[in-house]
Amino acid sequence: MASQASRPWPTTSSLASETNQLMLTYLRKYANIKNMNENEAQELADLLKALGEFNRLSLVYELCQCKAPQNAMCLCECCSVDASGVSRHLKVLSQEGIVSSKRKGREIQYSLNRDEVAKRLRKLLDIIEAVPSPEM
Repeated sequence: MASQASRPWPTTSSLASETNQLMLTYLRKYANIKNMNENEAQELADLLKALGEFNRLSLVYELCQCKAPQNAMCLCECCSVDASGVSRHLKVLSQEGIVSSKRKGREIQYSLNRDEVAKRLRKLLDIIEAVPSPEM
């Protein structure tokens, strides 16, 4: 088996980290366009970091399809992660305000904060659209 150092391609986590750094640099450079301060840029970078992991994005997609809140066991089917892994991913999403949780008896029900996520992503889209594309 080839070692990590000899791989000809970057790992998913290194790509996500690079992408997050590039996005943060981009946001810092053009933050004055929408009067965005560094704290707001960091919040957007944190949102993208939370969404940038495949299993977490799969969970968000699954919650988009659900009409009612779901527990971690119900969400295990959407990604190949056990219940404890799903719970950890949901905790990250919850900390970023992407999902909300509500205890119901012995289980925790999760739902997508659609309006909040849409608002935060729309803010990023507005910034991107306001900046002219660089000349190639």
